[in-house]
Amino acid sequence: MVGGKYSAFGPYSNRGSWTIMETMRYGSAYLAISISNITFPRTGIGTDYSLVISVVNHTITNSIVKGFGVRVTGMSIQDSVDGSTSTWGNGHDVSDAVQATSIFFFRTSTNHMLRFTLTFQLYDLLPLGSIPDQTVTNSFNITQTVL
Repeated sequence: MVGGKYSAFGPYSNRGSWTIMETMRYGSAYLAISISNITFPRTGIGTDYSLVISVVNHTITNSIVKGFGVRVTGMSIQDSVDGSTSTWGNGHDVSDAVQATSIFFFRTSTNHMLRFTLTFQLYDLLPLGSIPDQTVTNSFNITQTVL
């Protein structure tokens, strides 16, 4: 569960969830994307954010393909208040559900609009391995209150 640190979502627990469809060479997949803070947001101290991408449904058009996988290859977080940016490097695992974390440092106490830009690679899963299909870059916004 993303954001499980908080029993009830309060003003400092912010998250967003999206479902997107991606069309690939041998079918299509619906991806669930969830982003949430997992530590209390304050100025001067890093706030941890968790990203989860999961393949929730797919349609396969070639009998050799057994499913689709995903690997996060990059993530950046940009603040609308002062334009500061935090980046995250490459992920290693190909799976039907992946998790990545990043740290962001807020400079001011106010309501921040954060833009998460995610880059991930989709894979066709075969009986003996996988082959890369396409790279996707998408942006998602979350409003975060910081004390």
